[in-house]
Amino acid sequence: MVPVVQGTFKVLEELAKNGPLPLNEVTRRTKMSKSTVFRILATLENLGYVLRDAARTYCVTTALSDLVTSEAITEILRRAAMPHMLELRDAFGETVNLGQIVSDKVVYIEVVPSEYALRLHERAGASVYVHASGLGKAILGFSDLDFARSVLGGRELPAVTANTITQLDKLLAELKRVRERGYAIDREETSPLATCVAAPILGGEGHAIAAISISGPSSRFNPRKGAPVIESLMRAGAAVSKQIRQRSRESRL
Repeated sequence: MVPVVQGTFKVLEELAKNGPLPLNEVTRRTKMSKSTVFRILATLENLGYVLRDAARTYCVTTALSDLVTSEAITEILRRAAMPHMLELRDAFGETVNLGQIVSDKVVYIEVVPSEYALRLHERAGASVYVHASGLGKAILGFSDLDFARSVLGGRELPAVTANTITQLDKLLAELKRVRERGYAIDREETSPLATCVAAPILGGEGHAIAAISISGPSSRFNPRKGAPVIESLMRAGAAVSKQIRQRSRESRL
């Protein structure tokens, strides 16, 4: 047995079981020295497996589960979402995106680009700040509040454009509105030329594991006018969520 490895898993187990904990509480629960626990937490935070918020409490991130299942989950999401993404692109002509949160960024795991000559789209594998994107706000709006705070709290929220929300209290209020209406809007917060609307994809516990979005040039794309973009997007998100939950139930049988 390697003591430091044992200690690392003791720390992770306590955080996984109990949610966000301060350093002193982790030390008490693991019965290890405070200096050892601090070094373990600092290392895990640096590697992205633990987040520390403004209140100096620590919690595990999704990176730990992603280490084991990220490729499988991503492939399941991609396969479930792709037919709906193609339908949305064909119906509204704009780029459709699928993304997940990794640390404080949203990573695009699939992109179906618009067929217009003038189009805005990212490539699969690219990332954007969580707080500045429709995908990120849709995921955080339907996540556990402690998880959302752990992703956002204690971190600088950089202004990507003049419209980016950079104050934590304003962003949390926006996430509350996202949950109430069922979708998120990015009005030129990531790009000064782009508008995006996003809907969450929910896992078995009702928390968002990903999000799907439609984005286009602000000069052409206004999701709240004309064609029922938002309603169609939310139906697509709900359909993918249903498939994901069904796969989750089947895997436990």
